[in-house]
Amino acid sequence: MSTKDIIYRSCPTCEASCGLTLEVDRDRGDILSIKGDAEDTRSNGYVCAKSQAFAHIHSDPERLRRPVKRIGDDWIEVEWDEALTDIAARLKDIRELHGKDAVAMYYGNPNGHNFHTQIYTQLFIQMLDTERFFSAGSVDQQPKNLSSDLLYGNPWLFPVPDLTRTDFFVCMGGNPLVSQGSLLGAPDAAAHLADIRKRGGKVVVLDPRHTETAQAADQHLFIRPGTDALLLFAWVNQLFVQGLVAIGPLGDCVDGLERLEALARPFTPEAIAERTGIKPADLLALVADFNAADSPSLYGRIGLCTQAFGTLASWLIDVVNLLQGRLDAEGGAMFARPATGQNENTGEPAELMHGRWHSRARGLPEYMSMLPASCMAEELECSGEDAVHALITVAGNPVLSVPNGKRIDAALDNVGFVVALDIYINETTRHADYILPSTTQLEHSNYDFLFSAFAQRNFARYSPRVFEPAPGSLDQYAIFVELLSRMNGLQAGELNEMLFEGMLETVLKAPALEHVDASAVREATAHHHNGERLLDILLRIGPYGDRFGEARDGLTLDKVMASPHGIDLGPLQAGVLPDMLRTKGGRISLLHPLLEADIVRLHDSLSFKVPELVLIGRRHIRDMNSWLHNLSNYARGKNRCTLMINPADARARNLMDGGEAKIGSTVGELIVPVEFNDGLMPGVVSLPHGFGHRYRGTRQSVAADMLPGVSANDLIDDQALDIPSGTSVVNGVPVSVTAINSV
Repeated sequence: MSTKDIIYRSCPTCEASCGLTLEVDRDRGDILSIKGDAEDTRSNGYVCAKSQAFAHIHSDPERLRRPVKRIGDDWIEVEWDEALTDIAARLKDIRELHGKDAVAMYYGNPNGHNFHTQIYTQLFIQMLDTERFFSAGSVDQQPKNLSSDLLYGNPWLFPVPDLTRTDFFVCMGGNPLVSQGSLLGAPDAAAHLADIRKRGGKVVVLDPRHTETAQAADQHLFIRPGTDALLLFAWVNQLFVQGLVAIGPLGDCVDGLERLEALARPFTPEAIAERTGIKPADLLALVADFNAADSPSLYGRIGLCTQAFGTLASWLIDVVNLLQGRLDAEGGAMFARPATGQNENTGEPAELMHGRWHSRARGLPEYMSMLPASCMAEELECSGEDAVHALITVAGNPVLSVPNGKRIDAALDNVGFVVALDIYINETTRHADYILPSTTQLEHSNYDFLFSAFAQRNFARYSPRVFEPAPGSLDQYAIFVELLSRMNGLQAGELNEMLFEGMLETVLKAPALEHVDASAVREATAHHHNGERLLDILLRIGPYGDRFGEARDGLTLDKVMASPHGIDLGPLQAGVLPDMLRTKGGRISLLHPLLEADIVRLHDSLSFKVPELVLIGRRHIRDMNSWLHNLSNYARGKNRCTLMINPADARARNLMDGGEAKIGSTVGELIVPVEFNDGLMPGVVSLPHGFGHRYRGTRQSVAADMLPGVSANDLIDDQALDIPSGTSVVNGVPVSVTAINSV
């Protein structure tokens, strides 16, 4: 007879991390239902369509469950020991023969949803020690990392709009009704925005598209893609011109105001109007309304990050909030204090990890130990002493996810040895010599580590393992450990112990813990193992922790595990700055040479001709990059990979709604179905990200048959970057569109 259990855990598909109630049949290994957890301290029963995804991934018959090795065009299953031993030996030989940078690595977005992977990734990167490390971050949030790094000394300290207390919310380049809040973790974003309006507040959206969020707003202003930094600098200009600068409590620790005022002078509302499409009167009204509100908050996201001036736009969002006293203030842009302590001040000013080495082909600087993903193809194309002889991909699909993916696809043929840590044979992993599949979210525990650092409320949430993995399965962190230990002549247990002792040594250097005995920490955490033992330490020394007995009511991993609906640690608190700053002298320097140099480039853009037509991306509630496209539940329905275009622009090009068009850029052309949409700003077209499942040799039949689409990244020039951060420019790309046929 089957045994049905109820298990509570958080959703691992997007940043909102909503609480779920799972009804499971453990004997049969089936998920019977997934519903919202009404007792969850954050989401209160809310879920979206993505909540079912990880169960479908778990049961997908095309998901890999054992290591596979490519023999010609075929794949054969091999034993773990055989695969790991061969891979480790070949990687070791390549390092010894050609140097550490002959091994490259690409790290994908799904890793952000796996606590154990995140913890062990640092060990993997440190021991691999390659300068050719690429990640999805440079096609996503890296400008926000850099602006936070420059302002606060911590690249992961992101100001979060306080939606529960703001009375005037301005959203630029984001669509939280679909994303559920990106870098702001807001389960049921629609309810948050509705509540703002119910309490007499106002929601304003600035976006080139009348998004789902814009539809729920009080006001929507069209802004030309890639010009957000111009508008924001004009906003700063007006704060100085009108005498509206009022920093408040942080005023005593802010440097660079006079220089900022001088740099803002050329960016008048009139000067930026033609480039942005924002009339001076509309900008002045926005500034006035924001200033008149009691608790306004300004937020910008992916549309601001992935453009030519992504770092400046991300920086200026914080600058506007700061100048108007809305940074670190209730209802404004606030800072989360995750229970694991990653936002806390470490006691020493942080080094800016920028430009310590450069790419071989183009000389692009690293940031946070990563090279821009857009230079991945050219690095794989290098020859001679600079050649890449091995590539490791970790839960990533750069052929679809990185600009000019066709070039990456071709360059992969140059690499002698490719290893993929992945659960699918996809457009990228089809090139691998070995694919090592990890367990899925249902087969391992998780902790909401990364996303608790920029959530609407402070919380701690542990998700237990739902099903025992099949014998011989490995978690992704365990694959890291096995490869590293074999490459370095160690046992996996030795490597885990090295990681634990290294973390313990670092932790006990903190002045507040100098009195704590290392043996007491070892004893107190000994009943946990590997990543969970490290998690226990982080929770104990975090801002709510028991500090190993010093605070009896403080958090431990055991307490978090015993709270199936999560632990609410309260709303975001004002006044955490300057204590959280990791900058020299605990001060906020508004300007940095990287920013000042790019302001010159921004000023020069005022004279640029407005392109006739530019491309932007878009999100859909049933898409998560390319992850969910092999699931029939998510692939069915109307084709989502369409070229949205304003009807006036379409008629001028003889396009028909439902017909086909050829869209071209400097690097490629695509044929794509046309969808008229008067919610697109004139002069703007939109293609979604994550499609293009048309390559031979993949084993994702649902994606190939039901959602092939085209890859928007095949139109993106891999030479175009946000200069300071190295982030790809995927929004505001000049394109041409011509008719193919009609219906």
